[in-house]
Amino acid sequence: MGAFTKRNHYNPCFWTAYWNPEYFAAVTEERDPPAPARDQVVFALNLRADKVLKAKVRELHYDKGLGVAEITPDSMMHFSKRWFPSEYGELEEYIQKNPETLYIDFEDTLAGIEEKGGYDALIEAVKIGGLSSVQHKGFLTCVIVIHALRSYEMMKSMVETTSIYGINKWEYFWLLKNALGNPLVLARAVTPLAFSQWILYQTDEHRFPMCDSPVMVRENTLMVVLSPRLLLEINLNFKSPEDHWLHCDRISKSKFREFRRRSIMNSFKEIIFHDREELEQWRRLPEYKARVKALGDSMLAGQLLHEAANRIIWAIHGFGRVAPDFEKKIRHIFNA
Repeated sequence: MGAFTKRNHYNPCFWTAYWNPEYFAAVTEERDPPAPARDQVVFALNLRADKVLKAKVRELHYDKGLGVAEITPDSMMHFSKRWFPSEYGELEEYIQKNPETLYIDFEDTLAGIEEKGGYDALIEAVKIGGLSSVQHKGFLTCVIVIHALRSYEMMKSMVETTSIYGINKWEYFWLLKNALGNPLVLARAVTPLAFSQWILYQTDEHRFPMCDSPVMVRENTLMVVLSPRLLLEINLNFKSPEDHWLHCDRISKSKFREFRRRSIMNSFKEIIFHDREELEQWRRLPEYKARVKALGDSMLAGQLLHEAANRIIWAIHGFGRVAPDFEKKIRHIFNA
């Protein structure tokens, strides 16, 4: 067990490090950063402690032991019976000779997603402060969906929920890995996003703190804090060509208040920023106090977690805007 990853970051350090101004400046100006991403220091508004703390990003936005799962012989047999019944006998024979319990470290899959899952599109958006092309927009859309699937609320809630139905933790990881690698799953969620109105709010200074669940889903809109200087809003009620997006060099006070409120309501552990005083102001807000109180009640906190996960599941299913036979209609594209 000692060799397994103890801290599974649901927001990778190479992303959260941008909330350190010196690191942000070095990377966006293509200079060598003063230290590795994981060692960048920021302030964190910790909702459990109800304090603003100073910490390195490697100590933030993670869940301990979330990615490690036990694979017992019994669970292997149940898995085979459910998904591969024709191979059950062969597996039973194998287990009689090899009855050991195995373990899976899902961190390897998460690392692979970060390397090959298009996160370079996110990094490009951070560096240039927007979008460079239609192709860039397409890759970034996929990153948003993938990141929502691996979010804290989704992973935590689904591990708990699937266990109720007799699905082991490692089996859920298998299902998630297959979903992440299935273009039809991504296409259902990506399509309504790609053809809706995109608004990018860019600022000259660090303006946007990052909550621990930065893909913020609502019924008609989606907000994503891409960097401390770049906020994306997708309005699903307004259709727009794939090659069109709006770029704003400022954000209104009312829109910032909306972002702040949604960030607080999408937080479970920490909100990070470079400025302690800004986070202290958030800490004094009524909506923040209500969030801390709700998370302090274990039953209510669990309900909030599952509600947040259900919003993502709803998004993955197409935001209520994709036809049931969608996969059948587009399958030929991926089979070509």
